Amino acid sequence: MTFCRYCGKEIHHSAPTCPQCGGVQIPDAAVAVAKRANEGTLWLPVAGLVLSILTLLALLDDSETDVDTIVGMAMFSVLGLVFGVVSIRTQEAGKRMAIAAVVMSSIGLLALVGLAQS
Repeated sequence: MTFCRYCGKEIHHSAPTCPQCGGVQIPDAAVAVAKRANEGTLWLPVAGLVLSILTLLALLDDSETDVDTIVGMAMFSVLGLVFGVVSIRTQEAGKRMAIAAVVMSSIGLLALVGLAQS
């Protein structure tokens, strides 16, 4: 048994709140860890950015493009777009990278549409 941090009544050590006063018993360190967990990681925006950059670099190549190359670049661009959008919607970390990935992937997809029609 432990004591409430606010009213001093004896409560169970695993109680998240005090039954008498309703005070939250989570320590400050646990709150900071939970807040950092909501920020997210950087793997989604970085992966989206890398895939969109690869698409744009492949579009700058002067060699002849066949159907397989266009399909591969379209897959990279769509994946970059999906990673970027998911990252923007779900996390705070790397939001600017995710926006850049969405913009570059969209440009890549538009260029691929033009390339496929010619």
